[in-house]
Amino acid sequence: MGWGSCAVAWGAPVSDSAQYEVPERPSQPLAASDVSPNARMPLHQALPVQPGRVEAPAASSYPSRSGGEQGGDLPAPTLPESGAMVVPPPPVVPQAPAVSPVMPYGSPEATVDTSTITRTLTFRDLGVLGPMTLRGFSPLQGFDIPLPSDEVVTRAQVVLDGALSPSLLPEASSLTLTLNEQYIGTVQVDPKNSRFGPLVFDIDPIFFTRLSHLNFLFAGEYRRDCNDLHNGVLWARVSDLSKIIITTSKLPPVRRLSRLPNPFFEKYMRNTVRVPFVFPHYNGQTDLKAAGIVASWFGKLADFRGTSFPVTQTIPAQGNAIEVGENLPIDSNGNMPSGPMLFEVPNPNDQWGTVLVVTGRNKSEVETAARVLAFSSDTLGDVPSRLVNDVSLAPRRPYDAPAFVPTDRAVRLGELIAATDLQRQGGAPIGIQVPFQIPPDLFRWRQHGFPLDLHIRTPAAEAFEHEGARVDVLVNNAYIQSFPLFADSMWDKITKKVPQQHAGALALAASVPPWLLFGGRNQLDFSFNVLPIDRGACRRVNDAFIAEVDANSTLDFRNTYHYARLPDLSYFAGSAFPFSKMADYSQTVVVLPPQPDMETATAFLDLMGFLGASTKYPTVGIEVASSADLSGVLDTKDIIILSSLDQLGAAKQLLSRSAYEVDGASVRLGQKNFLDGLWYLFQDQDGAGQNNNAKPLLTTPIVKASLLIGGESPLAHHKSVVAILADQSAQLKEMVASLRDKQALPAVQGDLVIKNGAVLTNYRNAHSYSVGDLPLWLRVEMLLERHMVLLGLLGLLGVGMVTVGTAKWLRNRARSRLQRRLAKEDDPIEP
Repeated sequence: MGWGSCAVAWGAPVSDSAQYEVPERPSQPLAASDVSPNARMPLHQALPVQPGRVEAPAASSYPSRSGGEQGGDLPAPTLPESGAMVVPPPPVVPQAPAVSPVMPYGSPEATVDTSTITRTLTFRDLGVLGPMTLRGFSPLQGFDIPLPSDEVVTRAQVVLDGALSPSLLPEASSLTLTLNEQYIGTVQVDPKNSRFGPLVFDIDPIFFTRLSHLNFLFAGEYRRDCNDLHNGVLWARVSDLSKIIITTSKLPPVRRLSRLPNPFFEKYMRNTVRVPFVFPHYNGQTDLKAAGIVASWFGKLADFRGTSFPVTQTIPAQGNAIEVGENLPIDSNGNMPSGPMLFEVPNPNDQWGTVLVVTGRNKSEVETAARVLAFSSDTLGDVPSRLVNDVSLAPRRPYDAPAFVPTDRAVRLGELIAATDLQRQGGAPIGIQVPFQIPPDLFRWRQHGFPLDLHIRTPAAEAFEHEGARVDVLVNNAYIQSFPLFADSMWDKITKKVPQQHAGALALAASVPPWLLFGGRNQLDFSFNVLPIDRGACRRVNDAFIAEVDANSTLDFRNTYHYARLPDLSYFAGSAFPFSKMADYSQTVVVLPPQPDMETATAFLDLMGFLGASTKYPTVGIEVASSADLSGVLDTKDIIILSSLDQLGAAKQLLSRSAYEVDGASVRLGQKNFLDGLWYLFQDQDGAGQNNNAKPLLTTPIVKASLLIGGESPLAHHKSVVAILADQSAQLKEMVASLRDKQALPAVQGDLVIKNGAVLTNYRNAHSYSVGDLPLWLRVEMLLERHMVLLGLLGLLGVGMVTVGTAKWLRNRARSRLQRRLAKEDDPIEP
């Protein structure tokens, strides 16, 4: 989850936000309902705590808000001796102007001032997947807080909720908060109540950067002399429902092409990238390819975050937008472009918004401007407008997408992530993660593993226990193998000291099983498990552990073939396969209605964003065709159909080789001949447990639902068709959104997926076909593996033929011996 799912984030209504505490007095807990289920303390009532329960940070001054109101310094709270902190009533202060949140793009109510924004973010929204547990041997944890580059923080609070072990010594134990190494506050131990919060700490806005890091440092002791850092009583827990409340002010817009992709894309943000597209002269499919190139560029940048591209004909009431079209005015005088052109102008409805215009004198020039934006945005210069020339792109080769790991050579782990990310330091256990993507059609003979050549460096062996010290290798959370970290053999000790590329590193050889890999995103995990040497009571040891995987370690996907059995929609959802075989999608055509409405155009741009994210390359080679005229659909290309059912038209013919027929507002499992009927009747579940029990001639009505259908192209064998259909155009983008939904992905498989609301149902009923090439001997072996009875019959037939042939040869041999006449055989025998 990211910024887009917080209480007030990029357009949530103000009623969803917790009220911001105006820091004119010592920080006080928010209302229980505003913080977490753990909170039970009403605001402005006595709060029973022990003395020293909360240590507030030093006072700070906040910048003035609108209207010239100044925020005063925040005095540190004083705690009464009685052990109960009584919250004073709020003082009478001048009424501050209401903070205006960002309203949704295009909202009719979007007439409020957007210069000041308040966001309430839970830790979960910021990427914390669960409660953070800190222990004696792992006392430091934290997470990043990103901010837009065009905003500056004016006020901030952290609302903390969690627990501390009741067995800790109060005078020697605490939980300290820091932001970018700057002190914020400390939570101290209450032996009578392990739970704390909600506690409010003010953060000085000057501490924030574009990417800030909030850290929690745990210090704990349970006895006054010596403490075992691995003792179970040393723990602190911070709830992932704790909150950060941040108020920011907009900076004056800087409209320069050199800042692209800002302000439309923020590198450090975690929310879905939402960029409205404007077509002032919208007319069918005219400018959709150019807009699709731009959308796929944003998809490449956004990667896992996802994208959303709502389409309108008018400039949105708020925020940023991209305007695409032919002969769009380049100035207030109405002058037209003299060639492919990119320029930025203010949003006429919002002084803080920016509109990027992609235009030209004709359709070809608009596409040229889109290509330059996608491939050469860093060369446009520090100017607001630019007349551009087309870029020269080298032809792409199959499977050379930047997103995929190379399969023609061994790939260095340093190519997959930065070398600094291959090193970790802290208390064990330590984990290092290496993400990578592969084409889903990699085929390995006999399922042999892919070689993983590792070189690992760890601290001096004298400081840590040898027994049990190991590194565990996992892929996609599945265990592969463990290796000891400290080798005691004489040969290993000698080789580690010999000068070489991997000097001082421990060499390990592992193998990644093909059946544990997904078609698309995968992750290697290296988990280091070590313990410092126990030197006895009250003797401190250095337990800081450093683990490094050498950047020159390699993962080898060579000696593989490209082969897959389709239809399998999980390949499409995972990595847009088989269309992603070409990084620029030059072997793909998208079939749209002749006059797609705004909802269909939105789904098309969202799909382009998904395709760009799948290959990390813009969709410059894709073709767009009309469902009313399929003459432009070449038989050498794979096909994607995107349409509502009532506008499908002649594109129904493209589904003739699938197992399904679309009839009006229903989908039917088609029986085209007698053999098909027998095949549907006697089929059962496949090896993956797929739902195969659809009955012949079953008719399913489609009402406010969407379909994803896979099949073989009727225009050519071994070519694919994927259809995204819905009874209403608005449902199309819902199915496209499911392709990037991690929760929905496991349900996208088979050859038919039906989405009703949030429920996805899948089926597999089509005859399979193959894509890719295999040697003849491998095809024969695979055929025999699938038909064991046939293999047995062929074996018996072979034995019989060998037996008969051998017997016949022996009989002929014996006959020839009997008939052969020896020399002097008829001479008389001498006495």
